[in-house]
Amino acid sequence: MEVVIDRDAFLKGLQMVQNIVEPRQTLPILANVLLEAAGDSVRLTATDLEVGARVSVPAKVGAKGAITLSARKLAEIVKELPAAAVALKVSENVTVSLRCGGATYRMVGLAPDDFPPVVPASPQSWVSIEAKMLREMLTQTSFAVSHDETRYALNGVLFVFQGKDVRMVATDGHRLALSARSLGQGVASATGIVPRKAVTEIMRVIGAGEEVQIAITENQFVLQMPNFVMTARLIEGQFPNYDAVIPKTHPARLTTARGGLSSALRRVAVMAEERNKPVKLALSPASLKVSASSQELGEAEEILDVEYAGEEMVIGFNSRYLLEAMAALEKDQVVLEIKDAQSPGVIKSVEGEGYCCVIMPMRI
Repeated sequence: MEVVIDRDAFLKGLQMVQNIVEPRQTLPILANVLLEAAGDSVRLTATDLEVGARVSVPAKVGAKGAITLSARKLAEIVKELPAAAVALKVSENVTVSLRCGGATYRMVGLAPDDFPPVVPASPQSWVSIEAKMLREMLTQTSFAVSHDETRYALNGVLFVFQGKDVRMVATDGHRLALSARSLGQGVASATGIVPRKAVTEIMRVIGAGEEVQIAITENQFVLQMPNFVMTARLIEGQFPNYDAVIPKTHPARLTTARGGLSSALRRVAVMAEERNKPVKLALSPASLKVSASSQELGEAEEILDVEYAGEEMVIGFNSRYLLEAMAALEKDQVVLEIKDAQSPGVIKSVEGEGYCCVIMPMRI
């Protein structure tokens, strides 16, 4: 294998796949990135056996071939190189010489034969979705993904394609976030729970202006863009019935500016107990009192002018849950719908952007 590749393009390609690599691996080769040279490009592949990513980078290929090298170390080297052509040459004993400008490196690799294949499924149908829409929907749901490894089915985002609509849902048992959009065209029905790591990587690599292709097969999620493909093994298990979780009636409705409420919550939560940051909301016509207290620290409160229709009530929430739910909104006017102090609250936009977050109350 012998190639010449532009340093900037090489670095961008490495950055698109290197986060897939886990720092601690049971198999040494999984800490490596696979480089395959053929035609007029070098293909870079990384996998942790659950999630895989592959990107093609234009290159001048003098001799085709393949090698695996430490993903972390290769990215460190290329990041420090000047913006010039990078020449790589593989010798017979799986060592690589890398030259750029006056710098020369010699890296020891591993033979590519044992590198696990990253093979996208052959889906019956693809769904086209704007990258901007996909990013927004994942931003509105991914924060609610559970980190409790014992609740495996909650460790990802549920994708639902049905009719002309796409829904994404995430929950950790204490809150549930849902984002629904129209695709403008009918698509084949499909559902799958995409693991948290794959969701994080999708949000990191997709741009804003392009269109991406998504497919869900029996056990695999596939995303592809020009010169890039990502695969992820779907999470097995039963996702909760999210429709049953979303309250259908909520007599009390509070409307206020998102920025003002978020700032008040952050200021007051400074005095809340550290473990779950509980805050108390006292709702009454035209005003909202936000308060928090701790036996060790003291107490804080702030009063906001709001629009409120409903009976006076006091309800407690985890302040972090409220802040994360509001951060996912695009518009500044936020709505909080409540039935009573023991029932979940629903955060949504005043214009109803297809997004809502259901949050369980706390006893304070």
